[in-house]
Amino acid sequence: MAFQYSSAEEALSFLTWKRLLTVTVLAVLGPTLLKLARRIIRSRFSPLRVIPGPGNDHIVFGHMKQIRTRKQGLWHEEMIQRYGHVIKYKAYFGVDRVYTTDTKAVNYVLNHSMVYRKPDQTRFMLSRILGDGLLFVEGHDHKRQASR
Repeated sequence: MAFQYSSAEEALSFLTWKRLLTVTVLAVLGPTLLKLARRIIRSRFSPLRVIPGPGNDHIVFGHMKQIRTRKQGLWHEEMIQRYGHVIKYKAYFGVDRVYTTDTKAVNYVLNHSMVYRKPDQTRFMLSRILGDGLLFVEGHDHKRQASR
């Protein structure tokens, strides 16, 4: 099917509209596709990929539905029984979380809070419960409060 234009101006108008639509679609979908590609590539090369744990339960909720509907700590206990002292599970939108009961690993992570930061939602909930005191803060704020 060939397009018939009555004038060059009409043809130019159609091409301009087509370009505008293409640019708009790319501007909207481009960043989303880029984030998705980064997440897929990052998960394929992540050192976390070798940590045992259950497969992804849900693409949006991960394992969070199971964790929240079970008695507190029961899901984690079952996973530790099944996979060992260190497990990897999926949080919301497929974000990897690591859970460990290895006391040496927990001690190392707690003593290196500049490297191992708490997830944002965890930080928010802890700040609501504990306030912004020495037990909660990380990094430079922790060093500043500890030196007082």
